[in-house]
Amino acid sequence: MTFHPARRLFHASGIVFVLAYQGLDLGRPLVAGLSWGVVAVLLLFDLLRNRFPHVQATFQAAFKVLLQPKDERGLNTSTLYFAGCAMAVTLVPAAPACGGILALALGDPLAAIVGSSVRSPRWNKTSVAGSAACFAAALLACRIFVPWPTACAGAATATLLEAVSGAKLDNFTMPVGVALVLAWLS
Repeated sequence: MTFHPARRLFHASGIVFVLAYQGLDLGRPLVAGLSWGVVAVLLLFDLLRNRFPHVQATFQAAFKVLLQPKDERGLNTSTLYFAGCAMAVTLVPAAPACGGILALALGDPLAAIVGSSVRSPRWNKTSVAGSAACFAAALLACRIFVPWPTACAGAATATLLEAVSGAKLDNFTMPVGVALVLAWLS
């Protein structure tokens, strides 16, 4: 995997989501509704680009700096990213949801950056260095919202899900899984 700065910055945009949710105090029903609205638009766009080659060509030209081969067909990773955020917001209160979203926003891109630039042993197609970076970032992200022991469990969950979910599905499983663990242990 190569380092894509624009893609990593987009991934970190979950920080904006968390700041808006926590900082603006919009309430869970409104944030969940808006989130699912974004997911619906993205799903419609995925349907159109997968059905019509000219829409796919326009999509690839417009977003080529953010795309990887895995985004050419099926659901785009952005759709899964926002669906994971929406699901986390829907299922649990704000603090654990934001912890899960921030663990994804920081942990997943840092895992990719470190994993592709630092040579280390591999486990389950993932580098140990990348997983360590994911754990550290997720730990700090979760700790903002929950006490240390709970944050450790959330970070371990994020790291495991990042390693076993696959390069596309981790965008959904990380925020949901971490949010559920944080809520359960809080």
